[in-house]
Amino acid sequence: MRVRHLWLGLIVVVFILCTVFWLLTRPWPVAPLAEKEKQMTDKLFEQTRPQCLGRYLFDVPVKFNNADVGQIKINEMRISSKRLYPPAFTQRIRLREQELNNSPTGRPIDQPFLKQVYQINDNAVIFDRNVNGSVPGFGRILEGHLYSNGVAFIVTTELTDLSNPKYKKDREDYLNSGSKESDLNDKPQKLAEMQSLLSRLKGRKDEEVPTQPGVCIPEGFISDTNMISEDDIEIIYNNDDFGLIINTSNTRRKTETLLERGDEINSAIIRIGARTLKKGAVKLPGINAEEWLIKSKQDIYHPEEKIVPAYRFTFYGNENVADLNHPVFSVELNNSGLETKTYTDSQLVDIWERITRTFKYRTGSAPGSTRQ
Repeated sequence: MRVRHLWLGLIVVVFILCTVFWLLTRPWPVAPLAEKEKQMTDKLFEQTRPQCLGRYLFDVPVKFNNADVGQIKINEMRISSKRLYPPAFTQRIRLREQELNNSPTGRPIDQPFLKQVYQINDNAVIFDRNVNGSVPGFGRILEGHLYSNGVAFIVTTELTDLSNPKYKKDREDYLNSGSKESDLNDKPQKLAEMQSLLSRLKGRKDEEVPTQPGVCIPEGFISDTNMISEDDIEIIYNNDDFGLIINTSNTRRKTETLLERGDEINSAIIRIGARTLKKGAVKLPGINAEEWLIKSKQDIYHPEEKIVPAYRFTFYGNENVADLNHPVFSVELNNSGLETKTYTDSQLVDIWERITRTFKYRTGSAPGSTRQ
């Protein structure tokens, strides 16, 4: 009898724990949009504009500000961009070359700071320069500048060049420590890669959608070569209520998808006292996608200290099927450090769905692609 009571007690405890876990991790759907709420989001989406990022297209409201650019990395090369008038670009190059020529080095052996200038044409130049005054002169930076269609690009990558006889001792030390001969001078390879990238990089308007194979970056487009590059591209939309971060990468294929990582996410939800507003698979044309929308609490300190809702909506596409032509892409909405005053939970979910459901492959984005 006693054993039976123990088993019954254990079953009750397990049942209670399972029920508590279910209540803590189950989705708590938002209320349907009220008429005024719907009118507000309808107005926000009255005018949208197409956005091209990587090999994907999506739409955002015209009012969304995409002035902030996250990381843009093509192979080992980082890219930044800024709209300039031609005279401003010419002045930028002149002043930059002057600055590099006048930069000091920590050791006389590392002089000059600016090693070489490669003038590609009137609108493109590459500086081979030291990293800074303290890094030895055989570890350097290739800094490319390009002006195209009103956009000034800066492309940078690191290189190693121990070919100069003055670095003979350093070269011997590296070889004795196990370095390969090919690791001691990758400048020819890096220089050729940068020249190729600059020749394929073009400026473009924000709403311009290219039709040829290649990848879109903010304010630019890089046409494909025979070999597909490794891309990691990010853009950020900010407003007073939340930020929206879009990323695409063809090197981040994962063994588990967002929903398959559910145990880890549920543990975090319980730990921080959050709740799920929505989660599940999302049907998109030719794309495997999943989402998880979480609401919790956060402390903010400006303009005054208070506790307010914290939102983190996450969306992944192609996590388990991505290849170089069909990258992983992610969307994240969060209001870290912000008090969301303009929109209700229902409106945020509505805005989220209206944007994420527009993702699709750009027609012709990959060689031989006919995806729509």
